[in-house]
Amino acid sequence: MTKLLKSTLGYVGVFLLTLALPVTAQQTGETGGSYGSDPGGSPTGRSPATQVTSVPQLATRLSKMKSLCATSGGYVVDCLAERIETLGLDAANMSGHTELKQILQDTAEELRLLARANSDKTAPRARISSNDGQRSARPLVAVTPNRRASVQRQAITILQEAETKLLRSSTQSAARASQYQQVAAALGSNKVLLRS
Repeated sequence: MTKLLKSTLGYVGVFLLTLALPVTAQQTGETGGSYGSDPGGSPTGRSPATQVTSVPQLATRLSKMKSLCATSGGYVVDCLAERIETLGLDAANMSGHTELKQILQDTAEELRLLARANSDKTAPRARISSNDGQRSARPLVAVTPNRRASVQRQAITILQEAETKLLRSSTQSAARASQYQQVAAALGSNKVLLRS
């Protein structure tokens, strides 16, 4: 009985300690706004202010991901996954472009799974924010330091494959080809974050 009580108290103590520890990963200030969610905003649960209604708008948002993920350190792979995932949710009501949205969804999921498979069990999950008002919509996981270089190379490959898929899927018209090239370039511009 005493052994069981000590064991239970030990688990409760660890749990309470975990809750009490502050999460300080890359908090760079919040200035309002977000590319996250606003409950009650739309049928998808996304804020009307963050909805993406055109391919050029989507490309711009892909380019802006760097401002949040640039200082995320070991969280960068999951940060990119979360930003692409959030963008996909914000583009859910964008008419047409089903293949483009599926490519982004698949890319986000691949990056998320890569980060999870190589997560640093000693680092806390963290929500991060940037000075321009972006903040992660979910807690992010860090990649363990000794696997970071390898994981970042794999993430670059995932982004390159997505770029290739986007370029191949843009053959329907010249206008769509130009737009998808912009999306592919914007997505690929985030590879710089993984080369450090």
